[in-house]
Amino acid sequence: MQTNDLKLGLTRAQHLWIAGAIWTLVGTGLLTMGLVFWFHFPYLGFLDRTHLLGGFAAVTVGSIKGKLILDRTANRVIDRVETLNEPNPFKSIFQMFGAKTIALILAMMGIGIVLRLAGVSFEVRGLIYIAVGTALVWSCRRYWISSFQPPIAADE
Repeated sequence: MQTNDLKLGLTRAQHLWIAGAIWTLVGTGLLTMGLVFWFHFPYLGFLDRTHLLGGFAAVTVGSIKGKLILDRTANRVIDRVETLNEPNPFKSIFQMFGAKTIALILAMMGIGIVLRLAGVSFEVRGLIYIAVGTALVWSCRRYWISSFQPPIAADE
């Protein structure tokens, strides 16, 4: 009976599911809060032309940000997952994201805190939340798709 076959740590798919779940939950949460702040849901207080166009613009900006920035970030994380061998699950999650991605996440969180502390109106924050939430929800698909694909062989 060999114990050398026992592999500690998270699998490739588990890493990708964790990343996908984080981006999906945060993106959905931001998008929901943005819709509440901008349109005053669930009361449907502001469904006039100005608010509809503003919401559409925020979704458009978020889609562009997702495609141009967060898709590249997700691809970088997915590539990094292929080489992880860390047995400690918590360490491997930090290694999976890397310094650039963690810095991007912290910067986006910091901007949200600054906006709130500066007293920026709910409506303006709503547009920003809609854009960022849309970008995250758009790009989380990269993690989910990759989690169901076979790993890239390092020998090839």
